[in-house]
Amino acid sequence: MATAIKSVTIPDFYIPTEVYLKQDVVSELGGIIGGIGSRALIITTPRDLQKFSDALDRVAHSLHGSDIAFIVYDDLVDIPNTEYVDSATYFAKKSHCDVIVGFGGIESINVAKAVSILSSNYLFCDDLFENPQVNQPLPLVTIPTHPIFGFEILPQLFINEIKHQFKQVYAHRYLYPRATVIDPAFATVIDDESTAYGSISALSLATESVISKTNNQMVNTYALKAIDLTFKFLPLAYREPGNITARAHLAMASVMSGIAFTVCNLSVSMAIALALSSRTGVSVPQSMSLLLPHVMEYNLTSSPGKYVQMSKVMDEDVRDITVIEAAIKAVEGVRKLEIDSDIPQRLSSFEIPKTEFSRIAEIALNYPFLENAPRPLSRDEIETILIAAY
Repeated sequence: MATAIKSVTIPDFYIPTEVYLKQDVVSELGGIIGGIGSRALIITTPRDLQKFSDALDRVAHSLHGSDIAFIVYDDLVDIPNTEYVDSATYFAKKSHCDVIVGFGGIESINVAKAVSILSSNYLFCDDLFENPQVNQPLPLVTIPTHPIFGFEILPQLFINEIKHQFKQVYAHRYLYPRATVIDPAFATVIDDESTAYGSISALSLATESVISKTNNQMVNTYALKAIDLTFKFLPLAYREPGNITARAHLAMASVMSGIAFTVCNLSVSMAIALALSSRTGVSVPQSMSLLLPHVMEYNLTSSPGKYVQMSKVMDEDVRDITVIEAAIKAVEGVRKLEIDSDIPQRLSSFEIPKTEFSRIAEIALNYPFLENAPRPLSRDEIETILIAAY
């Protein structure tokens, strides 16, 4: 009797998520969620609840108008760990909700993703990282209040795990949101620093997607367009915080970076950033932004032609120069954009002791974002990147 063979082939392109991105789309939220469920649990951190209270009021108004019952769950801390996820999951099961909504920044969205899958399984959050067989999750809707470098759409999450004391990553196709709803007006209340770090982190995913060994023409188009949008509109959003057009384009760049990353699955900068954030007080977006030029320099000679593609969408003049010179312009372009956005260029700015580098490199090697790198990475090489960034 023949046995069916389960395919492990990664599709060249796949995105099951409905994307709603336009000004005042929140007014249509009731109809969007109403097509998914009737009892929503909105998960947000206290910091996001305070900062985006007006936006959450608009969310509530839209849900009320569509007769959708909802509860706002904010019994978290600003950087939750797996125990807080388990508490939120317990509450979700008791509330008998049929849709999970993540509202806010990266921490809120990550918790919502975890709760959506744990609510339909008899597991604790720590168990997820052992990659058990899991049941279909509760439907998930993400409402990012500002660009969160692709995680609004990515089928992945990271959470502080209390057992081993570092950020753990869980990836599963079940984590694709049913929908992501993005109103660019929400982001007009965030500070310049958050604008810069969020957008440069998305740029990090996009640039590394271009050089990934699993890159293909379709996702390459998304990655290059994300780079183009970031270079065109980050300076404008930085100068004019209330510019909705610039905010919308940066939100689109974040989504496109996430789409590219789902296939390319390469981010040396994210792997090191997660490890760095686990051992220090530096956030993941801060770390990714600071590390990006140094990671680009490390990989430059392995993919110079792809770096030339990036130089061109950055509007760098690459005529009458060698391929390597043109590739270097991509790194220089990123560094200039960061300097113009007041992003620190050195780890020493955060007073991180060099004695941590060995442990940071060891942790970074555990993350699944290094396999598709054009140059293999060892612990020593990651330490070399950290030293260069110091």
